[in-house]
Amino acid sequence: MSSSTSKAPSTEFDAKYGILNLNTPPRSPMCGRYKQSFAYYTLRSRLPVTLTSIIDSITKDKDELISKYGEDSREEIKNIIGSISKLKYQLQTDKALEPFEEPDIEIWNSFIQNMDEENNSFFKTCWLYAECYMYRRLSSFFENSKTLKSFDYFAKQKQNALINSVVCIEEILNVLQGIEITYDSFRLMIKLNLWGNRCDLSITSGKQVQLGNNPFDLIRSFDNKILIDNSKSVFECLKSTNSNKPAVVEFVCDNAGYELFTDFVLADYLIKSKLVEKVRFNLKAIPWFVSDATINDLNWTLYYLQNHSIPILKEYGERWQELLNDKKFEIAPLDYFWTSPYEYYRMCNINPELYQKLSESRLVIFKGDLNYRKLIGDFSWSCTEQFITCLRGFLPTDFVSLRTVKADLICGLLEGQAEKVFELDQNWMTTGEYGTIQFISKPTIYDKAAITSSLSME
Repeated sequence: MSSSTSKAPSTEFDAKYGILNLNTPPRSPMCGRYKQSFAYYTLRSRLPVTLTSIIDSITKDKDELISKYGEDSREEIKNIIGSISKLKYQLQTDKALEPFEEPDIEIWNSFIQNMDEENNSFFKTCWLYAECYMYRRLSSFFENSKTLKSFDYFAKQKQNALINSVVCIEEILNVLQGIEITYDSFRLMIKLNLWGNRCDLSITSGKQVQLGNNPFDLIRSFDNKILIDNSKSVFECLKSTNSNKPAVVEFVCDNAGYELFTDFVLADYLIKSKLVEKVRFNLKAIPWFVSDATINDLNWTLYYLQNHSIPILKEYGERWQELLNDKKFEIAPLDYFWTSPYEYYRMCNINPELYQKLSESRLVIFKGDLNYRKLIGDFSWSCTEQFITCLRGFLPTDFVSLRTVKADLICGLLEGQAEKVFELDQNWMTTGEYGTIQFISKPTIYDKAAITSSLSME
């Protein structure tokens, strides 16, 4: 697969750090050393901008932070800004990934120690590992402070993402209130949830995504941009009376703000339709990829809705809080695996308890692009490779990936499908304008040939 993300001539930086003016070779890990990849663009351009915007935000809000966290935070703010600046320098000069001292020290340090020394740097290691490392290192600066441990440096952006969506939110809730339970309405809800994933602040380095005023017009206009649509299989999975598993759905959440709101909308529909008995939300333990949802984001969202002046927002905020109190909605115990560098096929070995927990549910809904990258790995698969092959044995239960495409990797397309989309837009893989609803059912007997073949590529 190719992309026109970066076609610039070679520079002094490229020569110094061994950057190749190539696309990622087929069947190899995606990393920043290939200049014509979104990995290179992310590491060279997007992530430094993200770090700079955090420095600017903390500097701008310094007096407000000192007022809230005390005079002792003044020196810590200065030290944290220095640490972020150092991290930015390490990123921009392709330094090695250093060990950690935080609660998840074991999972991260074990990972770093097992890395090939020649590939242990931001641009040489797998893009997924480098990007996760940057966000984990960023969090560590605050965790190691005395006064700012609880400060979420992305919170304002996430909250504004919801506040700026109020017109859309009111429209959706008015439709939800009178909706009938049919396959068509289910498909509408799942597509609403899919396109909510466009609101990803990490892809825009924190800039707000404009939705327009009518979300259902948007859904209809994007119907021809769903490249894989397994909605019917998801519906049949939930309706199945043959399953011996409890009717529990796990959301592995992605973004806070508008997308988390659409997670609630789909969860509410699933409960109301009696397709499921419980919905469990898996959230991030730390601020992550700018807009990923934490428990604080979920609680703030419910508080914001419950205290809103628009009656229907208040009504649904109270309804969802009641579902949470009644344990029909449930917050999963925090798990640092979600903020580890590991792809999901490694979960059964790295975190067997989490794998077992997921295996007990009827369906898992993996939200967003980062979850998709962790499902199939930052690996340059052929776009027509089977989903089951790319999962490399990760099949705890039936699951669906709802993802708007924001990275130059994908699998499960039909022959010729990617080529047709490239004719329309050379950059389609990184814009979030296309989406997939990709379902897989855990078979009684695994396709051992496919899994063995894919594992041999490690």
